[in-house]
Amino acid sequence: MLEFLIILLFAVSVLIAVSSIDDAFIDLIALGIVRRRVPQLDDGEIAVPPTAVFVANWQEEDVLGKMVEGNLARIQIPQVSLYLGVYPNDTGTLRVAQELAAKYPDRVKVIVNRLPGPTSKGQMLNEMFAQVFASDDAPELVVLHDSEDVIDARSFPVYAAYAKENDFIQAPVFSLNRGKGAIVASTYMDEFAERHTRELIVRDAVGAAIPSAGVGTCMTKRLIKHFLATRGQVLMSGTVTEDYILGIEAKRAGFKSAFAAISRNVDDGFDFVATREYFPKTLAASIKQKTRWVYGINFEAYCKLGWQGDPWDFYFFLRDRKGMITSFLPPISAVLLAFMLLGYVDLADFPEAMGNVVIACMWINLFAFVTRYVVRVISGYEVYGKYDWIGIAIRWPAALYINMAAVWRAWKTFLGESQLATKPIVWSKTEHDIPDDFVSANR
Repeated sequence: MLEFLIILLFAVSVLIAVSSIDDAFIDLIALGIVRRRVPQLDDGEIAVPPTAVFVANWQEEDVLGKMVEGNLARIQIPQVSLYLGVYPNDTGTLRVAQELAAKYPDRVKVIVNRLPGPTSKGQMLNEMFAQVFASDDAPELVVLHDSEDVIDARSFPVYAAYAKENDFIQAPVFSLNRGKGAIVASTYMDEFAERHTRELIVRDAVGAAIPSAGVGTCMTKRLIKHFLATRGQVLMSGTVTEDYILGIEAKRAGFKSAFAAISRNVDDGFDFVATREYFPKTLAASIKQKTRWVYGINFEAYCKLGWQGDPWDFYFFLRDRKGMITSFLPPISAVLLAFMLLGYVDLADFPEAMGNVVIACMWINLFAFVTRYVVRVISGYEVYGKYDWIGIAIRWPAALYINMAAVWRAWKTFLGESQLATKPIVWSKTEHDIPDDFVSANR
């Protein structure tokens, strides 16, 4: 038993240290580029070409009307139209969509799927691409959004500017502030703020592939027509994270990608041009959603995309997929530390070399923990204008548990299947919550 605990403690200490050094590497790169890669908003006029906002729907009759009318009020750009994808057998959503199209004939269009629902979000979007781009007057840009998104009207000039040199553009995505009591939902505030003010900016700076976040993703007509011509669909079929895979495939097909992190300094942080939305607020809903993300990014993408790419792509594949293992390390390390405090294992029991390594890793991990906490607090300030030291400390354990539970369920799904995508992928329904006031919704 003692020998097993020694080996386990050594392995966990080393793995956490390696992961921590990996995170610190991203932080160090971000320190040098984050201000330079977040330019001030250009006050000049940028012509926005005909742009379609694709919104795929399944049983969204309760929120779709409010979302469309709220965003149309925010987006005073006549060149931007909302395309609503609906199923013929989803009569409630179809009725709402048709009423919106009748009320806003120049701004809202309805795309009815040729298949009954639910199929999958990817299939619905592919159907929308096929129908819209079968005509000669197809839009120049397509932006993907969901029926709970608060769309930033300033993003469309940003997309237009970036599209002069890029065919795949991802804008930041942040959670709307859920308030003090919503611990589960607020974990998304912390995680997206850190990722979209650090890692994706680094990916853009070094030329790595930019994964789509599923919303706030813009594609040019050239990219869309390339995929339609070469494989008959834009998104890879039979996947649960078709958006993540699309971003990787865009680079592999030779198209330039960009992460459009545009902001301006304000009194409390930064005013980012970003998509904002509410994320799940219950533990079960959050674990379900993240299980899909983990399964798609870690297992499906590994099996379907492999490791192909330049050195930076390979490195970020490692970062994307390390959670398959590292998500289990915090609780294991906590148990092992408890064993040490209770006297079941002591550093004196280690061979000298192993003991020295464990001590060094413990110092690295302690420093990394403090650094990660500070970085997360600063990221939260940049997005939400508040140094939430206490709130982040409270939410962090909840986030660790949710991620561990999601990875555990994803492993069970993966190991329980003899072959990926042997069963049809159907829509993974998430209950949506949207703001009461779309026009003023920001942080």
